[in-house]
Amino acid sequence: MILDILARSAKEKCALKPDVPVLVGVSGGADSLALMMGLYTLGYPLIIAHLDHGLRDESAQDAEYVRDLAAKYGLPFVCERVDVQKQIDHTGQSIEEIARNIRYHFLFQQARLLNAQAVAVGHHADDQVETVLMHFLRGAALPGLTGMPYRRIIPLWDEHIPLVRPLLDLWRDEIDAYVAELGLSPRVDLSNQDTTYYRNRLRHELIPQLETYNLRFRQVILRMVDVLGEEDHLLQTYAHQAWEKCFRVQTKERVELDATIFNSLSIAMRRRVLRQAIAKLRPDLRDVGFDAVERGLDFTAEPSETGGMDLVARLNLALVGETLIIKTWEAELPDWETPILPGELTTGILDIDHPLELMHGWRLEAEWVKEPVQEILKTLKDTEPSEALLDGDLLKLPLEVRSRQMRERWQPLGLGGHSQLISDFFINEKIPEHLRNRWPLVCSGDRVAWVVGLRPSDPYKITDQTSQILRLQLNKKE
Repeated sequence: MILDILARSAKEKCALKPDVPVLVGVSGGADSLALMMGLYTLGYPLIIAHLDHGLRDESAQDAEYVRDLAAKYGLPFVCERVDVQKQIDHTGQSIEEIARNIRYHFLFQQARLLNAQAVAVGHHADDQVETVLMHFLRGAALPGLTGMPYRRIIPLWDEHIPLVRPLLDLWRDEIDAYVAELGLSPRVDLSNQDTTYYRNRLRHELIPQLETYNLRFRQVILRMVDVLGEEDHLLQTYAHQAWEKCFRVQTKERVELDATIFNSLSIAMRRRVLRQAIAKLRPDLRDVGFDAVERGLDFTAEPSETGGMDLVARLNLALVGETLIIKTWEAELPDWETPILPGELTTGILDIDHPLELMHGWRLEAEWVKEPVQEILKTLKDTEPSEALLDGDLLKLPLEVRSRQMRERWQPLGLGGHSQLISDFFINEKIPEHLRNRWPLVCSGDRVAWVVGLRPSDPYKITDQTSQILRLQLNKKE
């Protein structure tokens, strides 16, 4: 019966091939022994792998036990001993997290070296119930309530080799009975009885208590996992379509999404798309809290004045124009094709015979207008933002091009002669924060005459009294 269940899970749910080696993680406990012996009996070619964490006095004996068992059945065996305690002291992470990371690093490293088709571990139905309950108590979203999958590619460990769990349809007592039937004596890790560990408290205290309310509590949870898994799969199909609509660019350091399309999605899809973007940059992040995702959604709906926020796990969320960017702390925000000042330029000169080169192929040019002032005034309202027509009688030449100064004010055209902080003007014009200190200002003396590409200054506007007009143009080189 147990072998029938395992055979079906291995073939249909884990998609294991019968003629390619499977690397099995074997600790010496009952579940890993059942996995090893079950797959061996079913005829799968196996490689037995054991990691000695060195956390228990008897850990070397555990390794020797697994080594002898593998030799008894003529199975290849690989083993490594790691000083986990040293890494715990160095990183400050929990024992469970450090041990898990080291173990999977070892297993997948060996799987690559030995050309294994998959890494198989002994998680079973009781582990599934405990995992789902842990996620529920932490407030997980639907994906967290679907439990551990039978087969999954985890890019953090390997882009191609899957992690498989063929025992997920078997309960702990069934596994214990199978191992006893084989006459094996599993190694016992007494730390599994220590209720100072969160999972152990669930296993030994909470689940038995819940079973006083429903004797079939564990079976109910497992059935729920199956149902929610199917529903999550359906929703993920829609989320994939939403992702394709939003997605623009991905690098190692950032993901760019179309903010307008993103904000048009349902809130359920926005949550999933944002979680997917986080996962692209932090594939090793196991739990993305609800609060972090909701803060991200609030920001995308109503961005802060700075245009950015800390999200989670050393990731930032930023809005640049109509682009939503999820990036690492170290990554620079893109400037795309913006006509900004070169990084090494603090000031430049713009004159009739001296065009000024900006970034990304942009150029500022100046020329005197030959048409009569009255003719220019008729079409003045149609002037493009890339052009400024200024009263040449009032300008001090040559013009200076520079970035903004601290607390600098100016008088933008259309504000009735009132002044405004340049910083407030940039915010109103939705200029990304990281571009504001490099945005070119054309100045006459110490006064701003044109915020390039946006608006000219009121004091230099053309009137009936203007005798000569200076045209400033922002052009893109071919």
